Amino acid sequence: MNNQAAHGNGDRSAAASRRRVVINARAAVRLHVGGVERVASEMARRLPALRPDRYRVLHPTPAWAHRRGHLWEQLYLPLAAGSDLIYCPANLAPMASPRTVLVIHDIAPLRHPGWYSPVYSAYQHVMLPLLARRARHIITPSRFSKEEVVSELGVPPERVSVVPNGVDERFGPHARNPAIRQRFGLDRPYVLVVGTRIARKNLGILELAAERLRKLGVELVSAGSGRHYMRTGQLPPIRALGYVDDRELPALYAEAAAFVLPSLYEGFGIPVLEAMASGTPVVCSNLSALPETCGDAALLVDPTSAEELADGLVRVISDDDLRARLVRRGLERAREFTWERAARMTDAVIDQLLAEEPVARSSRVSIGERTRSGPLAPIRQPSPAQQDGRQPPRVSVVVINYNRRDLLEQCLDSLARAAAEVPDEVEFVVVDNGSEDGSAEFVAARYPRARLVVLERNEGFAGGMAVALAAARGEWIAVFNNDTTVAPDALRAMLEAGERDPRVGAVAPQMRFADRPRIVNSAGMEMDRLGIAEDRLVGVSIDHPLVGEASEVFGATGGAALYRRTMIDEVGGFDASYFAFFEDADLAWRARARGWRAVYEPRAVVLHHHSATARHGSPRKLYLVGRNRVRTLAKNATTTQLLRSLPGILAYDLAYVTYAALVLRTFAPLKGRVDGLREWRAYRRAGAPYRGSVELRRPLGVRRALERHHTWQRQTEQPVVHRG
Repeated sequence: MNNQAAHGNGDRSAAASRRRVVINARAAVRLHVGGVERVASEMARRLPALRPDRYRVLHPTPAWAHRRGHLWEQLYLPLAAGSDLIYCPANLAPMASPRTVLVIHDIAPLRHPGWYSPVYSAYQHVMLPLLARRARHIITPSRFSKEEVVSELGVPPERVSVVPNGVDERFGPHARNPAIRQRFGLDRPYVLVVGTRIARKNLGILELAAERLRKLGVELVSAGSGRHYMRTGQLPPIRALGYVDDRELPALYAEAAAFVLPSLYEGFGIPVLEAMASGTPVVCSNLSALPETCGDAALLVDPTSAEELADGLVRVISDDDLRARLVRRGLERAREFTWERAARMTDAVIDQLLAEEPVARSSRVSIGERTRSGPLAPIRQPSPAQQDGRQPPRVSVVVINYNRRDLLEQCLDSLARAAAEVPDEVEFVVVDNGSEDGSAEFVAARYPRARLVVLERNEGFAGGMAVALAAARGEWIAVFNNDTTVAPDALRAMLEAGERDPRVGAVAPQMRFADRPRIVNSAGMEMDRLGIAEDRLVGVSIDHPLVGEASEVFGATGGAALYRRTMIDEVGGFDASYFAFFEDADLAWRARARGWRAVYEPRAVVLHHHSATARHGSPRKLYLVGRNRVRTLAKNATTTQLLRSLPGILAYDLAYVTYAALVLRTFAPLKGRVDGLREWRAYRRAGAPYRGSVELRRPLGVRRALERHHTWQRQTEQPVVHRG
């Protein structure tokens, strides 16, 4: 079998190496070079040099590269490419081809449409979401841009790869040329800013800085022009050189006394790397992707504060030690980003896509194995402790993490303190979902005794839990989100509540909002007859009498919960195909159908940074919630329950998708429900072994739902987002 698998992998790799890829080099032949054009030209040059047998370059004439280039891109390019994969490095791709690898540098036109012309903004609002959904894969230059694409365009994280941009070898201290000063009449030391004259570049904020620099004998100089589809921003009284030819730009960087970029929004920030590579100290905005690009090699300032910007530039000009430190760190930082590295990373992404294509074309939904759209059949297998005959620990503490190293340390430290209060053995299992922020390395170094499982890609909470359960050995499984902080006695209190009754399969703690610790986030889970799962007592003050009462609940929310291992094994565990949202409701429903109880323990207090990973109201979240609610109804509701509740379900769903379309301006909830209905029969069959009559709460009704909505808003000062 191993030989067959190896042979199959070899065949796929060989097939991948023989396939051709077309590079859409439309942006590479534009007359004026900006960040997007630089990426396109570098990739069009370096990818064919790296793999001449794989890549071929297609581009229009320069005259057709701009407005008329849309026609070339949409009509000619897909015909010329045929069945080849199309790599598009400049935000746009042909709609007619689903076989595209699309580079999305940022989504500024969607986030800030006022920075662009109405026509361009409307065009991007239509095209970008469509292209993102149709693309075979998406590449972004930064983790910031990836998070924007995932949250705003509803693209699954596993379909987005981060490939940082590079800096050309032409940029360096060797490019210094005093003749450039004579060319532009720069007879005094100058601070340089490079970029198009648009609102997001925020050049108007530099007026105070220009005034204070003049007193030091230093001139503030801008290089760059506006574009027809961008609204020109305010330009302070500084020297404006206009568009500078790309051949003269390296010398202009190298001769500058400092470089400044006060942008409000950047998907990467190539100019800061070019300045660093040139040996020029950088003062830079602390917003969007710029801190990620700069690291500790720039002086980061608030771009909305004229005073802070001016102070930063004056410091860099007058403080020799600071200048030397920034120059040294900048040169080191720039060496980490090369176009050769970017080309190799891009080729690796494409290589993987091509290798997977034969499998993707032949995959089918089947119950019992993980597929792209099918459920994961419950796995009945002994735990690791049962397999090797060892005595299992009393508790396995499980944390699923994805790109939240900032919160993970606080979470694990609090859990370590809580575990110390438990007299029996406690093990830690951390599953890292393909994080790109150094989370896995941090856990390995800081918590060497924790069992660390590193996944190549983000499998979501549900997929991460499926992996964690295979590794965990405890009699009890304590699950905590990476954005929680656990009180020292919380874990002990949850264990005591669970062991009062052998039929208790889950314990829910008292979860509070971390930023409003007197307001309840969750006191267990409620489930109504419409299949809507909600956090119990959400938005209520901790002084409410029900908050302090232990009680039976429908289930425990996956954000913080204690599960009995025997219950999990009996009902099949978490369904990994859910990815995120409703996987805890699905587990709770199956458990109650098998006679297991869930209880709420008020003594166990957990603080929760609500939706720190999945943003409120993002299209991706709304899609998953809608799809997974349908899956949960299909798996768990009896035929009688479905027939009785069908009118209410239809009314609720019609109202919600209409609200989402008109108010939230997204069709993600509708698409999620449609995709869930397409899978109905498969999930109906998957849930049959566990389905049983379970009492569900009556729907709140419109009046009570509005009352709860107002209570939530009043207490949390945030919009309500239902789990259903």
